[in-house]
Amino acid sequence: MKKLSRKTLNKSFLTWFYGNLTCFSQEHMQTFGYLCAMLPIVEELYDDQEKKKEAMSTYTAFFNTEPQIGSLVVGMTAGLEEAKANGQPIDSDAINGVRAGLMGPLAGIGDSMIVGTLIPILLGIGLGLSGGGNPLG
Repeated sequence: MKKLSRKTLNKSFLTWFYGNLTCFSQEHMQTFGYLCAMLPIVEELYDDQEKKKEAMSTYTAFFNTEPQIGSLVVGMTAGLEEAKANGQPIDSDAINGVRAGLMGPLAGIGDSMIVGTLIPILLGIGLGLSGGGNPLG
């Protein structure tokens, strides 16, 4: 039974966190960042080059979501890929269905929480502190 190591999961998360907007374009959005985040997972799960190629082709479809919340999609698809590598009846269409089904709702939640709420609150606190002469502002 194949199990993803903590090192591989951390590498995948950090790749997504720092590279989710890599090669960002209007045609592909975050597709390449997502593809790069899935690369360490596929490398660890499959030994055969053909299976690696087949698995990586799953992650070439269009992808766009809110960057911080998008790590949830990477984690869920990593779990699905691990189950698929262990013989569970999961195909590429199922993985793409989960990915495509989550990217829109998570983008709405993430944009509302982070961009619409958290950033303005933090900016307000920072501006208030700096207006009073506090160097932390």
